[in-house]
Amino acid sequence: MREENRENSFEPVMRDLQARYERMKNLERVTQNEKIRLTRKIPEIEKNLEALNALDANHNRQEEEEKKTTTKLKYQLGEASIYAKADIEDPSKVFLWLGANVMLEYPLAEAKQLLESNLENCKKSLVATDGDLAFMKDNATIQEVNLARVYNWDVKRRMEGVLKKDEPRDVAGIES
Repeated sequence: MREENRENSFEPVMRDLQARYERMKNLERVTQNEKIRLTRKIPEIEKNLEALNALDANHNRQEEEEKKTTTKLKYQLGEASIYAKADIEDPSKVFLWLGANVMLEYPLAEAKQLLESNLENCKKSLVATDGDLAFMKDNATIQEVNLARVYNWDVKRRMEGVLKKDEPRDVAGIES
């Protein structure tokens, strides 16, 4: 490769490597946020499943005893640590928050099945996200190494150019 082509090729190569590195770091940030979301969602689903199992056990006990009593429970009113008490006459159905301002009524068995399915899917997604995150971190490290190598190559090339200019020449301009 001729010297002027080498000088002209450094900047585009460096810009391309930096752009790739930035894309990889952005993907890594997005994946890290997804991991955080999933790690927060799993305990929430487990807590809901635990409450659902308690309601189901109480409902089954009422059916066996063939008498209708009210079920007393405390529930959280939102994301704040505010709880309220409720008396439920027939704990055979529950409302599940699906998101996007949507709440649906489910029989206990279907709600339990849905929450268990969601929990399993979240755990699988968390494992996949961990794998993706490790892959992205490795690739970001590779990009950093490539950036350093290209930069060091350019520094070496420029130092060699400076040294060539400082070499003694004879009167005819021929290197000695």
